[in-house]
Amino acid sequence: MPGGAMSAMAECEAAVWDLGAQRVQAALPQLNQMLARHGFEAEPLSWRDERVRGQHEDWRFRSVFQPVFRLQDGEPKLWSVEALARVSDRFGGQLIPTVLFAAETTPRRTVYVDRQLRCLHLLNFLLQAPPPGLVLSLNVNAQHLVNVSEAHGQFFAEVLQLLGVQPSHVCLEIVEDAVSDPVRLHGAVQRYRDLGFLISLDDFGQGASNLERVWLLEPDYVKLDKVLMRRALMRPALRDKLAELVAILKLHGAKVVGEGIESEMQLGIARAAGCDFVQGFHLARPADTLSWPIS
Repeated sequence: MPGGAMSAMAECEAAVWDLGAQRVQAALPQLNQMLARHGFEAEPLSWRDERVRGQHEDWRFRSVFQPVFRLQDGEPKLWSVEALARVSDRFGGQLIPTVLFAAETTPRRTVYVDRQLRCLHLLNFLLQAPPPGLVLSLNVNAQHLVNVSEAHGQFFAEVLQLLGVQPSHVCLEIVEDAVSDPVRLHGAVQRYRDLGFLISLDDFGQGASNLERVWLLEPDYVKLDKVLMRRALMRPALRDKLAELVAILKLHGAKVVGEGIESEMQLGIARAAGCDFVQGFHLARPADTLSWPIS
């Protein structure tokens, strides 16, 4: 590409970044007010190093994103990005997010942290001027579904409205086997769906996952736990069974995401099994900054 064209492209990207930064920084005070109603930090979200950062007591939060690709003829195509939390203490020690939620002792704290992280991820996603139609996947902590007695999704729907984001561009990932009350789980999922959110069941094939939950919840997507892909890689005899599972999930109306793709061979296994989408280190690792393909 000629030097002049590269310079023009860099200037265009910088202008888009500035527009996104202005939009996010303008929304920060109102989002902090919404989160502060929980009674914790007055300013749980802050602007630092050209990113939005989160804080709750001694914990510090930042966002990273991992792309999810659509399988089709030729190379996989970018379809969505999953937002992931990176958690550290005030001394820089790292903590797994699931441990963070396990340590929360009250429903109010769990709901607060879950909402804070989703706001954090959404703002950092918008900073990067995502291409139109790109889906943002956000994890919903299972305890959040239990601890919110009613009006599931209303808070986040208000956040999206403030930022001008359509709920149909957000996929909420739920670990379904972590909720012991299927009636409450169904009610929460239905409420999110009524508001326009996409729904995904995460880590299917781990723990107590079963097809009855898929039939009950009718998710848009089911993400196969990476352990299934590892087993299919190590035991070729299981690959036909993996394809049968994918076919059954599709009969229930769900599209299937193969997680844990760590090699070209696993990518081939996912393709042969009929997966619609794939995600894993072989394709892209989680990163603070994403690069969008040039069409």
